[in-house]
Amino acid sequence: MTVNKNLVICPVYNEEKTIEKFYPWLRNYYFEDVIFIDDGSSDKSKNFLCKIKNKNTFLIRHPQRKGYGASLISGFKFGLEEDYKKIVTIDADLQHNPYHLKKIFQQLNEYEVVLGSRYIRIDKFLDVPRQRLIVNRYISKLIKNLFSVSFSDPFCGYRGYTSSFLKRVFLKEESYGLSLEILLELIRLRVPFKEISVEAIYFDFSRKFLDGLNNPKMRLLYYLDIIAKKKKEIEDETVFVCESSS
Repeated sequence: MTVNKNLVICPVYNEEKTIEKFYPWLRNYYFEDVIFIDDGSSDKSKNFLCKIKNKNTFLIRHPQRKGYGASLISGFKFGLEEDYKKIVTIDADLQHNPYHLKKIFQQLNEYEVVLGSRYIRIDKFLDVPRQRLIVNRYISKLIKNLFSVSFSDPFCGYRGYTSSFLKRVFLKEESYGLSLEILLELIRLRVPFKEISVEAIYFDFSRKFLDGLNNPKMRLLYYLDIIAKKKKEIEDETVFVCESSS
């Protein structure tokens, strides 16, 4: 059983341009346990991760790339197996400011899920690539119309979870859709959550989505498919509950 009750999960895939800057930045604000999930990196980032392993910096390596979602799932499994109570996910590409970690962990004392949002402050919209903003806002409106729940930023990977929440979710999306799937699980479980404002940091607008999802239309269709499947699961579960109670 772990001594520390807080864990930060950081997925990594070919981040040699940023990882050496990110790690000391992270350690300026957070001194407890962190686990990096190397998703089959082929660049020098894997070498750096091996160097920084110590008593509270852990590493899981996928032999080959599985996807962003698969990396987070590996991290969640580690966190639950080691009995961490609060788990925060953060990216290593310098888009997430570790300064907010303290606030996220504090909010997890009151909420089961804490969501970082780049869009709470309207002035921050100017810092986001237009196509990403369009897809994000469309999905946000659709979720509100379907489930009467509002998320201002359904794809921000900067989030906090309690172990009790993670033990109850069913996650299978191995690509970028995992962030959306988690929110739909939150809706299914009717879990209280909190959104906090985080910066929209885009220093490299040339970065692309993998898994054939760089095309906004393909990405949107992928997200719509996840929503449709989860909506059916939620509806089927509701029918089952009603029939069981009658």
